[in-house]
Amino acid sequence: MLSIDIQSKEYSGKKILQNLRFRLEEGTFLSIIGPSGCGKTTLLKLISSLDSDFEGSIETGADSIGMMFQEPRLLPWLTVRENIAVVDKIGVPDEIQKLLTMVGLEYTMDMYPKNLSGGMARRVSLVRAFINRPKLILLDEPFVSLDKPTSLALQNDLMLFCKSFNPAVILVTHDLDEAISLSQKILFLGGEVTEEVMTHVNDHYGFEILDPSQVQMIKENILSMYPTILEGKS
Repeated sequence: MLSIDIQSKEYSGKKILQNLRFRLEEGTFLSIIGPSGCGKTTLLKLISSLDSDFEGSIETGADSIGMMFQEPRLLPWLTVRENIAVVDKIGVPDEIQKLLTMVGLEYTMDMYPKNLSGGMARRVSLVRAFINRPKLILLDEPFVSLDKPTSLALQNDLMLFCKSFNPAVILVTHDLDEAISLSQKILFLGGEVTEEVMTHVNDHYGFEILDPSQVQMIKENILSMYPTILEGKS
């Protein structure tokens, strides 16, 4: 599905990524964790072809890629329906309404972004990411700055879509609890020049959200074995 082999990525003459190699199959949820500024967002840009200036190769079987960012990035002069339609390449009748209904927002079709709450805007952004039924979804900290109930509700909506469309998913996050709860694999990045420090394989079955008690147990186990892993050190 997705094969990554990034030998080197430089920015302004400074190497920021090196020796990153991993594969991701359809239906697999991978989270990426690393210190701020280590190049996680840069990695997503390389995978999505927004940046092609690197040494190595990225092979993907996805004919389209869905993306969701830290901010909803909705165009304020377009309605909810129009914001989704502007990226809709398939044009299946009533598909926009169907996906909005799945997240409880069918009544917002003709509303403008200024009339949406933060959580509602993120849900619209989620629908927009899935409207073309892509085989690869890239998520750049989509739950950041949300209160806990809204974040958990959005995570449930994400997993509902994942179960329905079975994409490969890559989530960039700083939240280890979030990564454990959602992911089948967690890739920890670090080092003076960013590379893989460790990969943790979670005991997930499909797109399921783990119980908080399970999350806490796994988190304690990871941090007891690798106490500096969140600092990018093994």
